[in-house]
Parts: sequence; structure tokens; C-alpha cells
Amino acid sequence: MKHFWDSIFFKITFLFFCALLGFFAFSYFLIKDKIEEDSNANRIKYNQIVSMINEISRFGGGVDIVKRYLSDFGFVEVEDGLKKERLQEEDKIPQNFPGTIAKVRNTQQGIYILLESNKEAILYKDKASHSYESFYFITLAGVVILTFIYVLLLKALIPLNTLRAQISNSEQDTILRVKKNPKDEIELLANEFYKFSNKIKALNESRLLFLRSIMHELKTPITKGRITAEMVENPVQKERLCSVFSRLNELIAEFAKLEQLSSKMYKITKSEFLLEDLIRAAEQILLIDKNAPSPITLESPYALIKADFELFVITIKNMLDNAIKYGEDGKVRVYTKDDGLYVENKGAPLKFKLDEYFKPYFRDSKKSIQGFGLGMYIIKNTLDSQNFKLRYINEDGKNKFIIKGCVVDNFCALEDRPKPKALEIEKL
Repeated sequence: MKHFWDSIFFKITFLFFCALLGFFAFSYFLIKDKIEEDSNANRIKYNQIVSMINEISRFGGGVDIVKRYLSDFGFVEVEDGLKKERLQEEDKIPQNFPGTIAKVRNTQQGIYILLESNKEAILYKDKASHSYESFYFITLAGVVILTFIYVLLLKALIPLNTLRAQISNSEQDTILRVKKNPKDEIELLANEFYKFSNKIKALNESRLLFLRSIMHELKTPITKGRITAEMVENPVQKERLCSVFSRLNELIAEFAKLEQLSSKMYKITKSEFLLEDLIRAAEQILLIDKNAPSPITLESPYALIKADFELFVITIKNMLDNAIKYGEDGKVRVYTKDDGLYVENKGAPLKFKLDEYFKPYFRDSKKSIQGFGLGMYIIKNTLDSQNFKLRYINEDGKNKFIIKGCVVDNFCALEDRPKPKALEIEKL
């Protein structure tokens, strides 16, 4: 299951906010350091000026000289009576102080010089004080640029989301349309995907048409052969011929189900049934001679299975067929344990990993038995469509194939047993 945080849009958004927070943090500390640096420099400068003013006053310089001195350094008088009175209260001069004294006053609004005597008090501030508006403007410009890049990235990736939505919502027979004038690499990729998907749709349609044509054409000679077989006078030969044509008819029905399954047109309908009914239906398809001893040993006939009956018959038929053909004694044992259905035969371990046998047309070259190598491929697909897993183990010279998750109960009580199921042969 895909999580929201696995989305490329989420990752880009997350990276954008990380970059934004990092940029804000960098700007904040840069401006803070600049303010502290300027504040320290101003404090030193003001202290030097105040020392110079006090020296001038000590050597008899008047207030006018001090005012000109401050004016030459770019200081202007501050007309704020309340602030002046508040700063005067911090450190009052003696009432009989003969001259003029200058003091540095550090406030939240900045650094001031308070020129004070018994007659008057004047508050000065440097008119050339630093402005940090440029730093704030640069920060704002950085935020705008980052946001612009983020929007451009999202806009460039929107075709991917649109493509995903079109693919997920499109029907199997929908032809995806190609854009005539692609603008970027993503739209070019979308175009190539559209072309490729349309080719696949065309190939699937031709494959389905070919398969359905073959099944339709085979139906007529099989029907005629069945009618002819009914005319045979020898009852033994008649039964054998009829069973052969019935088997051919059932194979066509099986091919039809597999074709629907591969084209995603088959609707899975799970129901509960006895393992005994399942094995009997599989034996019917395998044309096992009723008069001879059965090669199948069923040890859990009243185990309750939940699956799509018709698909599961195809699965079990192929598993039984393989077990009988490749077993050392031509026999197979079927039983249940916990939630697993076991199909077991005597034989050497598989030469390759189980996944290799799931490939279509794969055959062990050392096996002399003829076949197309489709049995395990069919088993894998019919089980995957029902969300069942196939496991394989070899113990004590026995191969065990286990279908996990299909067993509801290992022994179903008599009153709870479902009615016997019969394999429905699809009419083509």
C-alpha cells in the first residue's frame, strides 16, 4: 500500500518547507549578529564622544561648543520630553553641579546621548543610525524566489499526476490520447507511454480475437465428434470416446476462464465447499478411470475450503496432474493442516527455485514427460487472483506443495456441510 509520504509531491513540499525554515533561520541569525555588531560599535563610539564632551566641559568649554561638536558628528536633538525626563531620572546630577555632563543611555529604541546641566537637559541621537530594511527586503526576496521555484516544480510535475489518474481511471478498451505538441520531458514521457499502452491494447485485442476464434472453431468438430461417439455400439468404447470429447469441451471452458482471468474480465466469487467435492471435480477433468484404483489419496474429505470453485478446480487439477506425472510412484496425497491445503508426492527435490517454474513454457530439461510448461504458470495466476500463496518444501523424499489461506475448517460437521458442488462447463 502506497503511503502519502511516499508521494513525490509530498517530498518536494517537505523539502520546500525545510529550505524555507533554513532560510528564515539563517536570515534571523545574520540580522541578529549584524544588530549586535553595530550596537557594540555604536556603544564604543558613543562612549568616546561622551568622554570627549566631558573633557571639553572640564576645561571650560561651554554648551554651545558641545552642541557644535555633536552636530559635527551627525547628532540631532530629540524632541521627546517624556523620554528625556525618564532618562534623567536614571542618574541625576547634583543640584550645584557647575558644568555640563554627557551620559550614554542605551534603550530598546537605540542609543542616546543625554547632555545635562543644572539649567537644561538635551537628548541627542545619531541621525545616521543604521537601517536594517535592506536585510528584511533580501529575506522577503529569498522567500519569494523559493516559493516561485516550488510552484514551478509542482507545475512541471502535475502532468505525472494527471497521467496516473488517467491510467487508473481508464477502461481497458480506452485509447489514451497523445498530445500533439508536448512542452517538456514529462509530457514527452507521457506521450511515449500512451503510444506503448495503445500498442499493448491492440496486441491484447488481437490475442483475444485469435483465442476466441480458435475456441469457436474447435467447438463445432468437438460437438460433431460427441454426436458420432454416441452412435458407437460397443459400450466401453462409447464411454471412452464420450469422456474424451467431454474433456475437450471442458478444456475449452477452462481456456475461456483463463482468458477472462488474464484480461481482468473474470469476476472472483468465493464460496465454501468441501475438499471432497473439489477433488471429485478435478478427477472428472483429469479423466481418471473409475474402474481402476485412483492415484489420489484424499485424507481430509470433509475439510471446508473457501475459494472460487471453478478457478480452484483448475488450480487443483494442474497440481494433481503434475504430482501424478512427476511422482516416482504416480500417486498423490491430498490433505489439510491448519489453513493450508497440501498436495504431496514422492520425488526428488526441484532442480530450480519455485519462482522459475512459474514462468510460462518453463520446463525442466531433464524431465522426459512431454508438456508445454504451462501448469505451474496457470497455478500461480489462478492463486494470485484469489490472494492465495503457494509454498514448497521437500521432506523425507516427498515434495509438498501448500496453498496457504484457503482452508476454513479441517473438519466440517455434518449439519454444516454445504451441498455438493458440480463443475459448471461454460457454454461457448
